[in-house]
Amino acid sequence: MNSPARLIAAIAVMLLACGLAMAEPLTLAIAKAAVVSDQASGQMVLSLKMTADSAKAFADFTKANVGKVVDLSVEGAVVASPRLVEPILGGEVMLNGAFAPGELRHFAERISAGGAKVTVEVKAEQPS
Repeated sequence: MNSPARLIAAIAVMLLACGLAMAEPLTLAIAKAAVVSDQASGQMVLSLKMTADSAKAFADFTKANVGKVVDLSVEGAVVASPRLVEPILGGEVMLNGAFAPGELRHFAERISAGGAKVTVEVKAEQPS
């Protein structure tokens, strides 16, 4: 008995086993969010320090996705889309770039208050 439903289920299992299925975004639990001065550039950056569990999950995520572009979102808006050149194992990320005045401080305050969700996921369309 080889029904279409069994065939679809078998294909779905194979895709999951091969890692080809789209993964859900990884939600990061942030222990501390602060705006700090980057010692190398002197630029203000948003420092996000993860809880131990999130740091482990993020390290596993970055190990599995080296070479891919990932979207880091705060409050549902993509704030950075870096290409992972190596695993990030320390449980901390620093966000810099072209942010509006006060935007980094707003993110830090919202994240610290528990009101902003921080997620990371592999970018849907990978550039060539």
